Amino acid sequence: MEDDRTLIARFLQGDQRAFDGLVLAHQEKVRQFLYRATGDVDETNDLAQEVFIKVYHHLHRFRGDSEFSTWLYRVTANVLNSYFRKQRLRSWIPLGEREDLEARPRGDDQDERFRELLAQLPKLSAQERQVVILRGLQELPVADTARILDTSENAVKVAYHSARKKLKELLQDEP
Repeated sequence: MEDDRTLIARFLQGDQRAFDGLVLAHQEKVRQFLYRATGDVDETNDLAQEVFIKVYHHLHRFRGDSEFSTWLYRVTANVLNSYFRKQRLRSWIPLGEREDLEARPRGDDQDERFRELLAQLPKLSAQERQVVILRGLQELPVADTARILDTSENAVKVAYHSARKKLKELLQDEP
């Protein structure tokens, strides 16, 4: 399998099939990010399509200063922010069951705790939600999270600490 930079170079030289390789390599992580933010499979599919349309039209702007995946997450975060702005939502749509959790046996305390945590995400600020998803759920390094959100590493650390504290309090308040 070719690396991202090779696929990008081929695409920019006119090889349309190289773009398919980029999509195949990254679509699942983009979908996971979007699903964790929206909790809706249909919205996830629509937003993922929008992300890759934007990438298709703007790939020539990728300078290569960072990994392609970092740039892609930034595009994804921008699409998600636009979606929520357009919908004039101050909180996220309540998150439903994750498909991969449904395959596990019911009653698993860890899965239940995870669902409870996801249900509390709408109560966080937009920046805190994005940091929790990227840093906590996607397990990206602080530096990558900062680049994706176009902020400082310190701001990511502060937002992550604040979000964890709020989530802990919210989860303790639940009956």
